[in-house]
Formats: sequence, structure tokens, C-alpha cells
Amino acid sequence: MRSVFSKLAWLGLGVLAVLLFLEVVLRFLPVSMGLYRTEQVERWPLVGYEPHLPYTYSFTWAMLNAHRGVTNNYGQIAPFDYQSGSHPLVVIGDSFVESLMNDYADTLKGQLAARLGSEELVYGLGLSGLSVGDYLVLARQAKQEFRPAAAVFLLIDGDIGESLTPRLGYHYLAPEDGGLTLRYRPMPASSAMRRIRKQIGDISLYRYFQANLAFSPKALRKPLRPAAAHAVGSGSANSDVRFQLQAVEWFLAELPAATGLPPECIALLLDSDRYALYDSRQASTPKDRPEARSALITEAARRGFRVGDLANAFRAAYEGNHEKLDYWPFDRHWNRAGHGVAAAEAYRLLYGDGRGTVCRPGADGNR
Repeated sequence: MRSVFSKLAWLGLGVLAVLLFLEVVLRFLPVSMGLYRTEQVERWPLVGYEPHLPYTYSFTWAMLNAHRGVTNNYGQIAPFDYQSGSHPLVVIGDSFVESLMNDYADTLKGQLAARLGSEELVYGLGLSGLSVGDYLVLARQAKQEFRPAAAVFLLIDGDIGESLTPRLGYHYLAPEDGGLTLRYRPMPASSAMRRIRKQIGDISLYRYFQANLAFSPKALRKPLRPAAAHAVGSGSANSDVRFQLQAVEWFLAELPAATGLPPECIALLLDSDRYALYDSRQASTPKDRPEARSALITEAARRGFRVGDLANAFRAAYEGNHEKLDYWPFDRHWNRAGHGVAAAEAYRLLYGDGRGTVCRPGADGNR
């Protein structure tokens, strides 16, 4: 028996030594790590991650496309701090605006700023997982904090449908009295792992499995959990369409008051399926109903918003030089070229043909 315990002890020490060795090695490699969400619940999502937090980003097991940075004073991904009351152009969206996988100067917000002549005229406000309900909350917070001169909203496939799904830590639209009302599903209290991360820093081996390999204890527990809450109206295709159309109507109706801006100073950019440009067999099935997307474009234009469907712009760009617009086949997020197309379209919508003087960032003419 003693021999068995001795062998087990040596085996345990061996495993521990291997884990420590891997941890040391990974400390020198660009494992995705460093970001965790702010605990200032009342200020989220304007304050996104913890402020002034160093981070590293990469994707896949091979830790490709590594980027490093530090969050700013609002916990947003920008190389400069934001100032209250500064009348910037705000760019609102999800991980496409956050854009951890690109150098800041290559992003939509960075390239828009270059067109406007100063990096600090454009504030990017974007976090992974946000949808249109969160965008409205973020717009209201930005109005109070920055008094923006103009706004660009980037809408990707899924933003409408996800806004109807209760998700931990996000805003969603719930049916009430025949319409929709905005609600928030709170996050649970800080986990033990998060408290450890804040005290001693990230464990590289754990983050490699969690972020780069997309594997975590939650994935093991998922089959044992009850089904998650479903989107409003998920019982049939017709009800899905109806509720998504309601969400579109709600979003557009709330937008001017939420931003404090006239419609001509608000640009809506709609992403499209770029993989289908490269290979028709790679086309994805839309998450949002096509009827809802079409209604968003039509109704937004009718209300006077500047609307840019990026499908044609992406197609023209790709057919012109056959340069990929994203990180195909690993990641659908835009690369520098994709962000450049979007920045050109946003600038054209707001300031092209001599229009948009009142919407110039740094000015207060539209207030």
C-alpha cells in the first residue's frame, strides 16, 4: 500500500511539474488574457471592462493575430482617455467596434478619426455580445457623458434576434401590453475564479483553454443544465418575424431621444455575409429574419437616418482587388480592409457631398 501511495505522490508531483512548466511557457506567449468586465453595474456598458487594464488578444490554439493593449479610463479599447462633454463622434456596436483583433488605427473608429483629422474626435463604444437593446442604453449614457455631435451604429447579423433573448449581463426586449419593454438580466456575484484573477492576475494555462481553445468547466456542465431561456416568440417563424419587426420599430423610434441627435447625424451601418463573396458554399444562414433587416433599412431611411447597407460596398471592394475583408477562414471579424470600407461609407453618409457640417465632432451646433 505504501508503494502505491508513493507512486501516486510521484505521479502527482510530475503532473504538477508539467503544469507549472506549461504555465511558465505560456506566460511568454500571446495567450488571450487580461480583460474582465467592470463591476460598476450602473455604468455598464459605457464603462465596459475595468479601466486601465493591460490585455492580450489572440485566437485559435496557435495564438494567431496577437495584439496587446490597455483599456482606457472608460474600460473601452482605445489608446487614449475619453473626456466628458467633448462632443465626439461616437461609434457604437459589439465586438466589431471593440475590434481586439486589429491595431487601433486600422479599425472603423481609427480610420474615421483619420478622415476627420484627429484620433480624439471619435470615441469607440463597443463590447462583445451587445445587441440593439444594449446599444440604446449605451447611446443614452453617451449622450449624458459626452454630448456627442454624431453617432454611427454598426449592426451585425443577430443584433435584432439577440435583443429578444434574455442573457446574463445584457439588456433585452420583453413583451408588455402588446409592445416591448427594455429589461436587464443581472450578472451573478463575482465568481471565485474572477476574484483570484483580480488578486493574483490571470493564470495563462486556464485562459489558454478558456479563450484560445474555447473550453471551460461551463462547457462540461452545459449538457446537465436545464435549457436556457429562449427568445421572445421563438415558437414559430411567423412570431419570430413579428417580434423582430417590433424590435426594429422600437429601436428606430427610441434612437433620436437616446442619442440627443437629429436623424441626419445618425448613421446606421449594416454588415453583410462576406464569406459568401469568397465562396458561395461558405454562405451563412442569417440569424436575423430577412424581413426584419429589410424593414430596418427601409424604415430608417424613411425616418431620415443615414443608412448604409454594406453588402454592395463589400462586394465592390472585393471584386476590385480580391482582398479579403476579414480573417477568413478563422474569424468573421473585419480586418483593416473591411474596416476601411465601413469607415468610408460612414464618412460618406455623415459628411459626404458637403453635408453634415452640424454633425462635425468637437462642435456643438446641433444642440
